[in-house]
Amino acid sequence: MIKKLLAIVVLVMVASLSIAGCTNSTNSTNNPATSPAPQAHDPTLEKLIDAYKQEIKGNQSTTVSTWNVTWNNATSANILFTFETSGNGSFGLTAAVSVNDTVRSFPTTQDATSFLTAFDKANYSLRSTDYTSDPTSNAYYNATGHYPSVYKAYSYTERGILGASEKVYAVTQYDNVINVANASATL
Repeated sequence: MIKKLLAIVVLVMVASLSIAGCTNSTNSTNNPATSPAPQAHDPTLEKLIDAYKQEIKGNQSTTVSTWNVTWNNATSANILFTFETSGNGSFGLTAAVSVNDTVRSFPTTQDATSFLTAFDKANYSLRSTDYTSDPTSNAYYNATGHYPSVYKAYSYTERGILGASEKVYAVTQYDNVINVANASATL
């Protein structure tokens, strides 16, 4: 049962780029000389977030309760969302899950690889380097027109007492995009 829940949480964390929307924390004023210029978001990252949104909302066993995307800057967004899985899905479990992601686009794939190499993965295990194992493999393709040439997914899990809760941490590279996520699930 724990493995099934872990599979659900990892699936959603990979799909967590799915949440779209944008909040802008910049206050506007009537004085253009003192107002910061609006910052355009990375268009590929926006497409990717939207593609994952469509992917996760299309999952019949998942109901997204809340979501909020806050852009940190032009190339990074923080995504917070919650969802419930139904017992009718392929995993046969009902769980409430809360996800916190930071998605970042780098200028090059090598820059993203350097970030991932420097990321403290002491507790993480390499989950996959095969993008076809990603349950949301079509989202990246739909956003970019190609599958990633570099894909690395790492994760680790903390389990609560008697398996009633789980927290999963993941870091995933899709070419020049890095997703750092954590999800908490309660059965």
